[in-house]
Amino acid sequence: MTTIAEPSRTTGTAFALRRLYFVRFAFAIVWALVMFTMAKEITPVAAALLVLYPLFDVGAAVVDTKASRSTQSPTLLYVNMAVSLAAAVGVAIAATSGIPAVLRVWGAWAIVSGLVQLVVAVPRRTMGGQWPMILSGGISVL
Repeated sequence: MTTIAEPSRTTGTAFALRRLYFVRFAFAIVWALVMFTMAKEITPVAAALLVLYPLFDVGAAVVDTKASRSTQSPTLLYVNMAVSLAAAVGVAIAATSGIPAVLRVWGAWAIVSGLVQLVVAVPRRTMGGQWPMILSGGISVL
């Protein structure tokens, strides 16, 4: 009787996370291209796009939490969800005050969420496929 080896949880988790990082990257590129076409003023559509990005980050953290639950504690991912949700609210409020206010909120969110991404991804690097998240977190902090 032969048995078929099951893929390890770590391998399955790494695959799911790599797929998530690809989706996040594709979303970021499309979002940036659309946003750059509206960069001169904050229209209602631009404000909606500005709020959408941190909300997308919340969704990505939810998917990450589900995918990696068996390999780590989700506490930092919950922190990232809370920070991104607060950023979405903050950006919505700041959008009524203009681009400088949005940039302040966006910058604070980028730094904090980038630090959280780094703290989550660096220990995961032994799992494989974590470089996109490490790079994303590092770029956000910078």
